[in-house]
Amino acid sequence: MKIFYDHYIFSSIKFGGISKYMCELLKNIPREKWITSTLISNNQHIKDAKLVKTIPFFPNQEFRGKWRIMTELNMPYTKCKLRTANWDIFHPTYFATPYLNLNYIKDKPLIITIHDLIYDVFYKDKNIPHCNEIIDMGKRSAKQANKIIAVSEYTKQDMIREWGIDEKKIEVIYHGVDKEKYPISKDRLVLNPYIFFAGGARGANKNFEHLIEAFSIVSKKYKDLKLVCSGTKFTNQEEAELQRLKIHDKVINFYATEMEMAQLYNDAEMLVVPSYYEGFGMPILEAMVYDCPVVVSDASCFPEIAGEAGIYFNPYDAEEMSEKITLLLENDSLREQQQKNGQKRLENFSWQKCANEHLAVYNSLL
Repeated sequence: MKIFYDHYIFSSIKFGGISKYMCELLKNIPREKWITSTLISNNQHIKDAKLVKTIPFFPNQEFRGKWRIMTELNMPYTKCKLRTANWDIFHPTYFATPYLNLNYIKDKPLIITIHDLIYDVFYKDKNIPHCNEIIDMGKRSAKQANKIIAVSEYTKQDMIREWGIDEKKIEVIYHGVDKEKYPISKDRLVLNPYIFFAGGARGANKNFEHLIEAFSIVSKKYKDLKLVCSGTKFTNQEEAELQRLKIHDKVINFYATEMEMAQLYNDAEMLVVPSYYEGFGMPILEAMVYDCPVVVSDASCFPEIAGEAGIYFNPYDAEEMSEKITLLLENDSLREQQQKNGQKRLENFSWQKCANEHLAVYNSLL
């Protein structure tokens, strides 16, 4: 059996949950069982894994259209591989791949992974560019696929409800988590006590506005407390809101490498996940590896993933969020219990288990 993974997610983003998931599949599925058409890439996960040789594309420069150019440059190589390489199953790295409507797949099995239906459920009425195009492509992909992998039961139910997909076509396979810790330095990246927000690109679903409102409430009592945000730079609108709430000097934002993320989880008072909507929530498990307690929204998939290891709040209620943050700051016994709950919860997730379940799906189609 040979699985074909295209380049798409590895040439369109530098880092993020989807590319990490695909990279972990490549790491945990035997090397002789897969090929990939990833040729030009700046993706950090594929670079760190060192599974395939890739050509960097202006890695230290950012300019408009850069990621689109990389995707376009990879396409001829991918088309060639699809036509000529010896492979049995096509599993595109992103469901909105441009190759599904081409004749290259022919009658070979197609498997897609759906991480969430955020464009249908959350963004459809928010004038997001290309939103309807992505929704339509997702529906076509789901119709054409022989099997669909959903990353949570919540995502599966969304597909059944929103797209009318036959549940027999959908397999739920949870993401894993790397339990092998990065080396932790005694030198903290942030000297002050802080709560951590691993927000990546802060779309509207991330609920950053209620998080900073909740933090502004908590910081009135805990004046040395910081809020650390990993991910993209603050927008002008976010900067203005931090100034309005008078917490601009208490909020730190920077891009963090995987090793720095580990340090941030390790040293944080807690991870706060305020999102209205997600498909899985990988930072929840990553935090648990480093005994970082999790205070999390009670929305979407989060109770399914965090279980008893999460302390929950209504994401639309900043006051309630601030209360749960304060509760954990002031209750050492609760903190210790949640750390134990987190370690127990981690027993349900591993990347090897995730890969083995994918292999079982692949084998079922041959």
